[in-house]
Amino acid sequence: MQGRLVAMALLVFGGTCHSSPLPVRVSPKASHHERLNAAHSLLTESPLIDGHNDLPWNLRMFLHNKLHSFNLSKDLTQEKPWMKSPFSHTDLPRLRRGHVAGQFWSVYVPCEAQYLNSVQLLLEQIDVVKRMIAASPRETVLVTSSSGIEEEFKRGRISSLLGVEGGHGLGSSMGVVRALYDLGVRYITLTHKCHTPWAECSERLSQPPNARGLTPYGKEMILEMNRLGMMIDVSHSSARTARDVLKTSRAPIIFSHSAARSLCHIERNVPDDILSSLAENEGIVMVSFYNDFLTCGESAAIQDVISHINHVRSMAGVDYVGIGAGYDGVNRTPDGLQDVSKYPELFATLLEDPSWSLQDLKKLAGLNFLRVFKRAEQVRDELAAEKPSEEIIPIHDIDARWPCRYKFASLDDLHS
Repeated sequence: MQGRLVAMALLVFGGTCHSSPLPVRVSPKASHHERLNAAHSLLTESPLIDGHNDLPWNLRMFLHNKLHSFNLSKDLTQEKPWMKSPFSHTDLPRLRRGHVAGQFWSVYVPCEAQYLNSVQLLLEQIDVVKRMIAASPRETVLVTSSSGIEEEFKRGRISSLLGVEGGHGLGSSMGVVRALYDLGVRYITLTHKCHTPWAECSERLSQPPNARGLTPYGKEMILEMNRLGMMIDVSHSSARTARDVLKTSRAPIIFSHSAARSLCHIERNVPDDILSSLAENEGIVMVSFYNDFLTCGESAAIQDVISHINHVRSMAGVDYVGIGAGYDGVNRTPDGLQDVSKYPELFATLLEDPSWSLQDLKKLAGLNFLRVFKRAEQVRDELAAEKPSEEIIPIHDIDARWPCRYKFASLDDLHS
């Protein structure tokens, strides 16, 4: 058996006995155990990057951001209150077993904070993530660049990255966007379950948006994010917003945790026309593992995740699909993908399909996202001569509930 596995490993990973430059695949006769070994080897060789994890908000909900009794390095399946929570799927031991090389931590604040203290809450969530990371320096480190992910992968540490979930936390301020980038944030999800004054979300709300998609100020925000190198995430945004972003952005966009609308027809998922146009933008859809997005029901399995992955691949191409499970932000996960330790099971199952080469699976795991990240950095460098935007949101875009946010359209109004 050991000799058979060695021979299979040479076949799978293009060893010295296989010099063909063509993509290689696991034999269709391989057992699940053999495919699982191949999946572990693949994820040891090439980085797995997950686009979205909501653990930081659970730290606020469960512990009020007090970390004296919390350590990400512990087995949280044995710790209260995590062991009994359906929203708890993550700790460093399980991230290790899942071969996660890069994890985006979601910096989230609720929509109810919009027009109130959303910026303060956002800063507090960034603070708690940084303190969480600092408590386990041997295992994870804050990373702010694509090269940093690659370097830490070689060192054997997990890259922790920051993504802001919801533009309602920005206070519609270019200055806040720039400050967030300086703090290490590398993507911003334009909306959550509420419209911002400048972008429409995917939720059907009683209060209409300022514009069906992006307002002119919203488009200015996109261009400023391009200038900074901030990746633009349109998960939770309406299809109209996503289309406007595709027309406006000079860098690839991301869907950090979304699924395909044609397989589960909800506004939250991505329609086929946007999937088809993604290749031109060179962006990525990172597929969610939330049952409700996968099957429009409470139950799902690994194959449902694969169906969405395959649909994105068929509509956009194999270079434009990734993984954004959404663990710790959902209470229903597919059978076989119960937590962050189970990623090898997904890849082992994908290896049953001869249409997936090993190189394709490396792209899915993380290489596609690294390409997007690098391109965002290249656009930033190309725009280095541009000055920061000094635009402020127009008075007519301000929500009626926010009467004091910008009392004056400009400083000149102080003298009128």
